[in-house]
Amino acid sequence: MKAVLILFTLSSFLSATAQQKESGTTPVTMTTNVIDSHTSQNSLDWPGVYEGVLPCADCTGIRTRLTLNHNGTYERVTQYLGRKPTPETVSGLFIWHANGNAITLDERGNGQQFLVGEGRLLLLSRTGEPEGSTVPNAVLTLVAQNSVSRTLENHRWTLESATDSQNRHIEMLPPKDHPVVLSFSGNRLSIQGPCNRIIAAYQINSANQLVVRGGPASTMMGCDPALMNADTVLSGILATPLHIEISNGQLRLRSASNGTLTFIGEATPESLYGPGTTIFLEVAPQHVACEHPPAPETRCLQVRERHYDEQGLPVGTPEEWRPLYENIQGFTHKEGFRNVVRVKRFDRKPTTGSSSTLYVLDLVVESQLVNP
Repeated sequence: MKAVLILFTLSSFLSATAQQKESGTTPVTMTTNVIDSHTSQNSLDWPGVYEGVLPCADCTGIRTRLTLNHNGTYERVTQYLGRKPTPETVSGLFIWHANGNAITLDERGNGQQFLVGEGRLLLLSRTGEPEGSTVPNAVLTLVAQNSVSRTLENHRWTLESATDSQNRHIEMLPPKDHPVVLSFSGNRLSIQGPCNRIIAAYQINSANQLVVRGGPASTMMGCDPALMNADTVLSGILATPLHIEISNGQLRLRSASNGTLTFIGEATPESLYGPGTTIFLEVAPQHVACEHPPAPETRCLQVRERHYDEQGLPVGTPEEWRPLYENIQGFTHKEGFRNVVRVKRFDRKPTTGSSSTLYVLDLVVESQLVNP
């Protein structure tokens, strides 16, 4: 409905301007703020996967699957029906038109242009009259989020076992006391490896395979050689398409050549309690006695909240130190180490023996050994 309103407003404005030119009157200067503030780009939930069959001059149709991402990248899969059965995949960048209502794919996408509407893309003609008119019967429709994607996003997946192509256990995976965890969000995959964390784009292709795409970004921590070797082995397995199997709370990623990774899923706090609040906590090197311990001689982490600007620089004065009665899920404290951690704080309905607040580790920002 929003897209129809946008097109109606734009059409009315252009029509009025044309009539003024024909009559010889001076066009009235109009501000475009109203149009610009309600464009497809900023008013519609446009990122996602669009599918449909586009017209073809020498075949029965072009089956098209176009994925648009928030960061301005796209992936297009096309199959020429009746002429070329093998799908072709291209990826690149797209740009928004000045009016904020249409996009153009880069040269890899042959410069295709689409009008962006509510839940659909309309192919624009580049040769017809008038310029920018839509091609008849050329519509791609937004598809519902894949149930596999929802399941992947709603869980944290911890590696339980790894086997090679001969079904033999890979000794170094998972390494002892260094869990390997996968987290999915949108089109991004976060891999907490044995040593380093890797962030990469991913997709689920038509063969139900997990495909890690592009050049992943990785932390550059120096670890024990065995852990760094485990990182390398893990990256090698994830570098090829992996068939996805999900059942009974387990995720299996299978590759005919590189083996199988088996993960155990745990529901994310977001799926249970809704969005969390991101905060930074400084964790003191030593535990302290809890002021109101639930059991005798219970000791707590001592923390204080820190604040950072958009550039990651500390601002303001840290809060007062206080004991933290809750654990930070995913964080293991070592005596003598001062840490700054980024955590997500969730509010939940308390149950017997549990707090109404849940803290989940998002990132260790700093870690420093403090001499006693």
